[in-house]
Amino acid sequence: MVHGEEKMKYAEARSLINSGDPVGVEFNTPLAYLVRIGQRMAGLPAETRNITHTCTAWWVEGRLYAVEMDGMHNVLRPMSQLVAKASALHVYECPVPLKSMQDTFDRATSSPISYAILDLVRIGLRLALRLPNGGDGDKSLVCSTFTARWLEWAGWTRPASMSNMPSPGEVFGGLKLKVLIK
Repeated sequence: MVHGEEKMKYAEARSLINSGDPVGVEFNTPLAYLVRIGQRMAGLPAETRNITHTCTAWWVEGRLYAVEMDGMHNVLRPMSQLVAKASALHVYECPVPLKSMQDTFDRATSSPISYAILDLVRIGLRLALRLPNGGDGDKSLVCSTFTARWLEWAGWTRPASMSNMPSPGEVFGGLKLKVLIK
């Protein structure tokens, strides 16, 4: 049963979230406001254009974490901290087997990945001005490219229409919503 049509409380939805599930977060910060404007200008659908941050859910010893880029580097943060600050969380079904995500967990977490502030500008310009899709490496990433890269490392093939440096809302365009929290 998909619970995405109705909003659920985190306590109710927590058990429905699996390791590897991509998560879209709606924040209400000045940066989040700019992200929403860019995604609206680019014509993203209403279901995803308010997503301003991305992460991947991960269970460790009975506790649910978010594997994410925090503005400096890749981190593991208790999901409850994101829930406390967010206006909503969109949890999507992981498009690859859990084993593939587990096999690439070390790649996503064992070495520091720097935050790419310049990529925020590139993504914003691409959305606002409809510039061509640019390339990007794996040394420095933002939250949305980190989420997409980890799925790719695990064997997911991104849709041809998705940018190499997707905005937060673009990451979830082809994924199936599992649950909406808050």
